[in-house]
Amino acid sequence: MNLMSVVTAFSLGMAVTAAAVAGEVSLPVDCLPDHVADWQAAAPDPDLRFGAGQLPGIVLGPPGPSSASTGATSVASLGNGGSATLVFDDLVIEDGPGPDFIIFENAFFVGAPPADELSDFFIFAEPATVEVSMDGVTWTAFSFDAAALAATAGSLVDRDLFARLRGLAGVTPTFTGNWTVPDDPQVWDAAGTGGVSGAGGDAFDLADVGLSEARFVRVTDAGSANGPAGAGEGFDLDSVVVLHGRPLPTAGADTDGDGLSDLAEQNLYGTVAGDMDSDGDGVDDGRELAGCRDPSSSAVTPWVGPEPRLVALGESCTGFRWTYPGGGRTAGLLRGLVSAASPLAAMVDLGVITCLAADLTINTWSCDGDAPPVGEAFFYLVVLNGGGLGWSSGLLPRAAAGSCP
Repeated sequence: MNLMSVVTAFSLGMAVTAAAVAGEVSLPVDCLPDHVADWQAAAPDPDLRFGAGQLPGIVLGPPGPSSASTGATSVASLGNGGSATLVFDDLVIEDGPGPDFIIFENAFFVGAPPADELSDFFIFAEPATVEVSMDGVTWTAFSFDAAALAATAGSLVDRDLFARLRGLAGVTPTFTGNWTVPDDPQVWDAAGTGGVSGAGGDAFDLADVGLSEARFVRVTDAGSANGPAGAGEGFDLDSVVVLHGRPLPTAGADTDGDGLSDLAEQNLYGTVAGDMDSDGDGVDDGRELAGCRDPSSSAVTPWVGPEPRLVALGESCTGFRWTYPGGGRTAGLLRGLVSAASPLAAMVDLGVITCLAADLTINTWSCDGDAPPVGEAFFYLVVLNGGGLGWSSGLLPRAAAGSCP
């Protein structure tokens, strides 16, 4: 799949503002957060912290590439005591067997990862407390050992301390791998890097806090003040990934009751609209998508049809940020005139479009200094890996004269 968000910039005299095009809606279900409800990076200069210029999209995609001994750079730093609240618009995290979601920070082994379950090790960790909520008002916190947390202040985490830091994020090393496989810190994984399963990260089970479901996740830097002071200090959020979730009710017809509209199953996912478990693996199609699994295959590798969320930042020029697409993926940014797109509500024929930038490796673009004619409006689209133009809100394939290379 190659869906993309559409935003417009309207020219009203000298003013340029951003707004969503009528009829364009978020379509696909995946296991990743959809927006940042609150970002409270620590003072001073929260806007100068590492990754601030790539928010919100940098923390809404999958974990970035890293090794067990280096840590990812596709993160945004909260600083000491900062907090962030992420929201899932298309699904509800639900309590299933074992962990229900994973939080990825860029914790890493200092030196070589342990070679076996008897080897000692040291981890650079920046712990954060974790809370969940269904409505964003009533919050429930995961419990942790306060004495163990205090022992992390200004210190590396050794084997003994690591075993005591359950209930906190930013503790388990993160590295490139299957980021939908939770790690069990109590079990040595001989096939994993340094005994860590999947891609590391810290897994959380809603059952541990007595909840059956949640839609909001809040992380708050625990103030360990590890590492040098500066733009990158404190908890560095990489990603939050849902393992057990179900789609929120769809507005369209859903014959098999799997939480996906018939139209989306036919046009987007390649699943059977009349069969809630298209691949026969015992998990319905909607829940597979909510756990980043391919609903038409028994494969256990991460599978997500990215829909970059495009944010326009308009003042003297219009800048852009979009959802981090994952390591190795590039993006192109396109522009067209709303009046040339027909029909407007469905955005099927985009008319003549201009490629503003191609093969971008970061999820930002400085700005578009052009303005549409008075009374007209530009629309903008971000396309991943130079692919097609995706689908309209009516799930019809888009067409246009032009694209990005």
